[in-house]
Amino acid sequence: MRISHLILVVFSVLLLGSCKKAAPAGEEQETDSNVVELNSIQMKQITTDTVRVREEKTDLVLSGKVTFDGDFVTGVYSFVSGNVVKVNVSLGDHVTKGQVLATLRSGEISDYEGQLSVAEAQVKTAKRNLDVANELYQTKVYSQRDVMQAQNDYKAATTNLYKVQTYLKTYGVNDTNENPQYNLISPIDGYVVSKNINEGMNVRPDNTSSVFTISSLKTVWVQANVYETDIAQVSQGDSADITTVAYPDKKFKGVISKISNVLDSSASTMQARIVLDNTEGQLKAGMFSSVIVHLDKHKQAAAVPKESLVFYDNDYYVMVAKGKDKFEKRKITIEGTNNEVAYVTQGLKPGEVVVCKNSLYVYGQ
Repeated sequence: MRISHLILVVFSVLLLGSCKKAAPAGEEQETDSNVVELNSIQMKQITTDTVRVREEKTDLVLSGKVTFDGDFVTGVYSFVSGNVVKVNVSLGDHVTKGQVLATLRSGEISDYEGQLSVAEAQVKTAKRNLDVANELYQTKVYSQRDVMQAQNDYKAATTNLYKVQTYLKTYGVNDTNENPQYNLISPIDGYVVSKNINEGMNVRPDNTSSVFTISSLKTVWVQANVYETDIAQVSQGDSADITTVAYPDKKFKGVISKISNVLDSSASTMQARIVLDNTEGQLKAGMFSSVIVHLDKHKQAAAVPKESLVFYDNDYYVMVAKGKDKFEKRKITIEGTNNEVAYVTQGLKPGEVVVCKNSLYVYGQ
């Protein structure tokens, strides 16, 4: 019995000793799980790059919408009431400055036509009186004062005639005697982007809505929606690339020219305006767009190629070189990215080497 008990004790000591020796091996195995070793064939499939300090320029992606350039949009209003007898243009048509857009028949024009006839008659009378005054002045019948009075009457009559003529010319009145007509004229070269008039309808001058809206589409605005959390990052002068659904492979380049000071309370967004050249006429008002704003944070940060990032379980990782063919999985914290690089705030130091091409492949080994 004693011999059996002694054998059992010795066996237990040996077993415990073997367990204590196995623990370090287990710990070493856990540490090695973050290190990947590649063979010569695998090494040919990857490229590496060195972590460098760069000026931090990140991208902010916003949604936007193409609108008319507000500096080149003009509404056309009717200054008289009347019935529309003809509409010469349609929505989307290109028009030139001075072109007749529509014609109205208006009783009010008759009044102005009457004023024109009276003004013309007054000028003729004043001119005749001036000629008579000059002749009588030569015969000493009229004094110089009488001549000056006739000159003043003639000047007043011609001024009044010019005023009536200018009014009729400015508002495009056609003198057709029996049916005086009023023309709505385009004030600028551009496109008809809004039309609220049709033949047969009656137009009133107290209507606050324009009957036509003309816009020059040589330039357009893109109104980008900046969320409240991003307002501090966006500045006037930041460059931006804009893409649209209609032209997904084309980038329109612009600069933020103005930032609104008022937030849209319903969406908690603020609008940033980007002016774009639209000489080719590809951009249309109402188009939805994606706006990538390039932010210059005016500070230095460690940067790695964007392709080196591995996103897994809501964290970013890179594969850091630990020798000729060994790489360590390293969790990092990034502050932002652009088309080329990511800026790292924790986890990497300048001078370390990371895998670029096929980093996800190396991570999965």
